[in-house]
Amino acid sequence: MNRRTTLIALLVTICSTTITQYAVGQERWIDKLFKKSSTETTAEEHPELPELTVDENLLIPELTDKQATQARKLQKKEADRLQDNKLNVELIRDNEVIKVTIPASQLFAPNTTKLLDSSDKVLRALLPCLRTPDYYHILLVMHSDNTGNEEYNYALTTERVFAIYDWFEGNGGCVEYVVPYAAGSFEPTKPNNTVTGRNANRRLEVYIIPAEAMFAKK
Repeated sequence: MNRRTTLIALLVTICSTTITQYAVGQERWIDKLFKKSSTETTAEEHPELPELTVDENLLIPELTDKQATQARKLQKKEADRLQDNKLNVELIRDNEVIKVTIPASQLFAPNTTKLLDSSDKVLRALLPCLRTPDYYHILLVMHSDNTGNEEYNYALTTERVFAIYDWFEGNGGCVEYVVPYAAGSFEPTKPNNTVTGRNANRRLEVYIIPAEAMFAKK
């Protein structure tokens, strides 16, 4: 079974049953991650990111004060670069995590799952974040408005988020630590009763989270 098939199976299992629920219970690995030096941390201790919800992934890594200071400095620099590329960027989790929001209209024609040719320029701005394995954990969260039924919206966002994942993989991005999520219409930011609101709700959210390689000794 290839990685894409495995991710799809995990996504269907997680999102179809718990898309509006947020689990806790990270204790088995949260206290381990980044509490040891890079020479002490083994591959087995790395969390299985696709098995976690978006909120669980956003809780890790738990940084030391020194790591947090380093991460904020580096994330501010990267956020500025992304903003220079005309992306909608904000810093969250005490400025440790970058959140990029891209309107779906910049990536897809209405009700389609094939990327627009013009999406290349938008997505290419994110490629530098995928150069170094495990420098970042990156979450791709695709949303829709509530036009159509829940099954349709979930299927649409599933196909769209994997089209984006495949684009990164096909354009030289390291996707080992990229996790796609389909959110369907379950997490609107605006009421869906206006054109403006529906446009806002059709979006891709990209979360760029510090990971182990950011803190490796050079």
